[in-house]
Amino acid sequence: MVLNTRLVFTILLAVLIGIVLLFIADVASQDEVMTFREHMHGHLDEVSAVKAGVVAGDLDAARRPATWLAEHEEPPGMPEAWAPYVEELRRHARVAADAADLEMAAVAVSEIARTCGECHRATGFDVAFGYDQRPPVDVQNLTTQMQRHLWAADRMWDALIGPSDNAWRWGTEMLAEVKLSPEQFGGDTKAQAAMERLSELGRQGSLVTSGPARAGLYGEFLAQCAACHGVTGGGPGNY
Repeated sequence: MVLNTRLVFTILLAVLIGIVLLFIADVASQDEVMTFREHMHGHLDEVSAVKAGVVAGDLDAARRPATWLAEHEEPPGMPEAWAPYVEELRRHARVAADAADLEMAAVAVSEIARTCGECHRATGFDVAFGYDQRPPVDVQNLTTQMQRHLWAADRMWDALIGPSDNAWRWGTEMLAEVKLSPEQFGGDTKAQAAMERLSELGRQGSLVTSGPARAGLYGEFLAQCAACHGVTGGGPGNY
């Protein structure tokens, strides 16, 4: 059974929120706890919306949630130890909101994910992810290969937010494996060049170990996705 990636991520977020609530229960009122719970759900939605806008090649769609992340006020009940990471997240969100192009926005959203992961690491939160089924390796049509790209993108995203070395390895390995012929893109040379670069990023990514370097590579990955989707009119919703 193939699980919806967003559903899995939502379930795991609920687990994380439960841990957070235990951590802050001794310093926050019940009203503050409920407000912070709602805020965490909203935070995930907005971060995911920025990424979705970039992947789709829609800079305007990415700007709105990025602006929210940059300007909203944190509710009562947030642990003080999170403050430096919140400020860093806002800084990257402002870059995404003001980005002149998709490449700049892609780098910014990758840094947002890395900041989330650094906060989780520093505050001792162990984020465990469940994964949807890997696309079959014995099918080489365009749809399945694009699904493999999406699976790789989700694992690398999880790796930054977790952070998780295993998720990064799985994602980059999958990315390096995807191979498409020019004919599958109607002979479009720009799309084919993007596909070749993505495979190369997968191979390079397997050797990258630091959070900042991974975020940089993932940012280029998202930018390549956006550029290709802009040329072909594709995107995750089409596969």
